[in-house]
Amino acid sequence: MKKTYILVALLLGSFGSPSIAAPLNSSSVEDLLKEGVDLIVSVKSDAGPVKGALVKIVADRMVIGAGTTDDSGNTSINIASYGNQLVTIEVFHSLYKNDKLSNITLESGKTYAFALKQKGETVEDAGVRTEESLARQQELEKETAANVAAAEDARKQKEAAQKEVEEAQRAAEELRANSATMTEEKRKQMEADIATREREAKEREQAAKERETLLKEQGAELERAKKEEKEAKNEAEKTQKSQEQELKDAEKAAKEEEQREKEKEEAQKEAEKQAKEAEKEAQEADKLAKEAEKEVKEAEKEAKDAAKDQEKLDKIDEDLKKIDEKRDDLKKEQKKLDKQVKKGKNLDKLASDQQKLDESSRKLDEEEKELNEKRKKLVKKSK
Repeated sequence: MKKTYILVALLLGSFGSPSIAAPLNSSSVEDLLKEGVDLIVSVKSDAGPVKGALVKIVADRMVIGAGTTDDSGNTSINIASYGNQLVTIEVFHSLYKNDKLSNITLESGKTYAFALKQKGETVEDAGVRTEESLARQQELEKETAANVAAAEDARKQKEAAQKEVEEAQRAAEELRANSATMTEEKRKQMEADIATREREAKEREQAAKERETLLKEQGAELERAKKEEKEAKNEAEKTQKSQEQELKDAEKAAKEEEQREKEKEEAQKEAEKQAKEAEKEAQEADKLAKEAEKEVKEAEKEAKDAAKDQEKLDKIDEDLKKIDEKRDDLKKEQKKLDKQVKKGKNLDKLASDQQKLDESSRKLDEEEKELNEKRKKLVKKSK
C-alpha cells in the first residue's frame, strides 16, 4: 500500500509540473473556433474598371487571402478560417498608385471598393516595388517556418497530454486494485483527485488536438495564400504587361492618327492655298480677258475709224482727181484765151475772161489746199 501511495503522489506531482504545457483558457479555445468569410473587392479608376489588379488581405503580416481583378474590376476572395481579427486589404497595379484599407474587420458578403489613381512610374519606383515584393515573400517564408515550428510544438504538447491521460488511467486502475487496503475516506479522496487529474489531462489533450488542427489549417491556409498570391502576382503581371502593351499600342495609334490628321490638315491648307492661287489666276485671266476684249473693241473701233478715214481719203482722192480734171479744163481754156489775146481782138472781153479763169484757178487751189490739209490729218491719225 505504501508503494501505491508513492506512485499516486508521483503521478499527481507530474500533472502539476511546469514542464507540461498548461491547458488553453476559454478565450484561446474560442479563437480556435473560426468561421470562413466570402467577400468581393472592387477596383476602379477614373477610366473605369481596373483589370489585373493584385489584391491581398493581410493579418499580422501574414497573407490570408489574395486574388486578381477580372474585366469588371472585381475579384471574389474566400478565407476558410477567419477569427474577426483586424486586417489590411492591399491593392497593387503597375499602372496605378498602390492603395490599401487598414485595420478593418471583414464581413462576409460585403464588397470593398477601391478607386486607384494613375501614376507615372519611374525606374526607381519600379525598383522599390520589386524590393517590396521580395520583402513580402521573405515575410511569408518566415511566417511559414514559424507556423511549422508551432505545429511541431502543438504535436509534442498533444503527445505529452496523451501520456498524462494514460498515466492517470493506470493510476486509477492501480488504485482500484489496491483499494481494499485503504480507508474509505482516503480511497474516495484519491479517486476524486485521480478523476480531476484525468479530466484535466483529457482537456489538455483536447486543447492540444484543437491547437494542432488549427495550426495545420493555418499552415494550409498560409500555403494556399502564398500560392494564390504567386498566381495572382503572375496573372497581374501578365495582365498589366498586356495592358501596358495595349496602352503603348493605343498611344502609337493615337500618334499615328494625330500625324494623319496633321497631314490631312496640311493637305487641306495646301489645297486651300492652291485654290486661292487658282482663284487669283482665274481673276488675272478674267482681267486679261477683259483687257483683251477691250483691246478687241478698241481694235474694232480703230478698224472702223480707219475704214471711215480710208473712205474719207478715198473721197479726198476723188475730189483731188476732179480738181485735176477741172485744172486740165482751165489749162485748155487758158490756151484758147492766149491764142485770142495774141490776135489782139476784143481785149476787154478777153481780160474779163482771163479774170474769170484766174478766179476759177484760185478756187481750185484753195479746194486742193483744203483737201491736202484733211488728207495730212487723216494720214497722221492712221500712224
